[in-house]
Amino acid sequence: MIPHHSARGAAPDGKMGKTEHLLKSADFARVYKKGRAAKKNSTILYSFQNGLVYNRIGFSISSRNVRKASSRNRMRRIFREIYRLKRKDLKTGFDIVVILKKEIEKTVPHKDWESIFLTLTRNAGLLKEQ
Repeated sequence: MIPHHSARGAAPDGKMGKTEHLLKSADFARVYKKGRAAKKNSTILYSFQNGLVYNRIGFSISSRNVRKASSRNRMRRIFREIYRLKRKDLKTGFDIVVILKKEIEKTVPHKDWESIFLTLTRNAGLLKEQ
């Protein structure tokens, strides 16, 4: 049986639905060209309103900067999990692209990755007013 997804794009069990993934290069290009950028520790977050009732997130990690595919995938998984846990604190209706410029896995402790993501989202104006 196929699970029913809510209007936010999230599955009822808290997992990220397919609709929350930004995949098309045209969508990435639109976010880069028209979006707002925030930078911290060789990590850049671009955001742009998407006209939907949920957010979509994509990642760009260059193989020039992070040689091993396993490292790129690990970084992507960790940031995707941080997003999944914090998405309730974010405004909805945005396409978000996270660019990891260098192998932060070796330069920044894992415990600081969440604070980097939250700082980027705050600077981009994506955090809900508390």
